[in-house]
Amino acid sequence: MSADDLLPAGFIGPAPSPVFFDLAAWPIAFVRFPELDDEDRLEGVLGGLEMLLDQKVPFVAVWIPASHDHDDEPHEDEIASNKWIKRHREALNTYCKGYVYITRDEALAALLTDRIATISGRLFRFPMKVVGDHEEALQAGELMLAT
Repeated sequence: MSADDLLPAGFIGPAPSPVFFDLAAWPIAFVRFPELDDEDRLEGVLGGLEMLLDQKVPFVAVWIPASHDHDDEPHEDEIASNKWIKRHREALNTYCKGYVYITRDEALAALLTDRIATISGRLFRFPMKVVGDHEEALQAGELMLAT
């Protein structure tokens, strides 16, 4: 079975890698942050996000954290990610209706909440929220899509 066999109804074009993306609840997309040893880690996620943006429909990205800290990301990957965001910021702000981060780790939730406060409004115009589980993420995503 290929990634394209997993496409939800109405999704046009190639599917993002199922290694990183779960589109079962589309237009709510569950996206797994890549681990440091994942193959095609950067292209898999950024290329997949482009495929979501190419739909030109509102969506919410639900982020599932990696096991390592953001600060452990390779410097060159961080630079490439920042360049990608700058190139796609307008499309993200047009079509993405929110980011939801799932974690039960209280320390990580606090860290993510602080980071959201730093970038919210400055970089993105959509809401961001930290939740504890998959069900809460779906509820938050549905609310973001409705507003």
